[in-house]
Amino acid sequence: MSDEETVAVTSVDAVNMAADGDVNGFKSAINDLLMDRVKDTVDLKRFEVQNNFMSSVSDDVEQETETEE
Repeated sequence: MSDEETVAVTSVDAVNMAADGDVNGFKSAINDLLMDRVKDTVDLKRFEVQNNFMSSVSDDVEQETETEE
């Protein structure tokens, strides 16, 4: 494992790379930015699904308990 630090790339960096003609750097920066957005969106959706699943399970258990009484 490497001890390299991850450098956060911003949209300003991507624009500067494009203006400087650094095509590979621009592509890399855009890919990094998009992957960060995708990861954040997937994490949020996963959290939402977990909450809905757990509330759905607890609602089912409550309904079964009320039906048995």
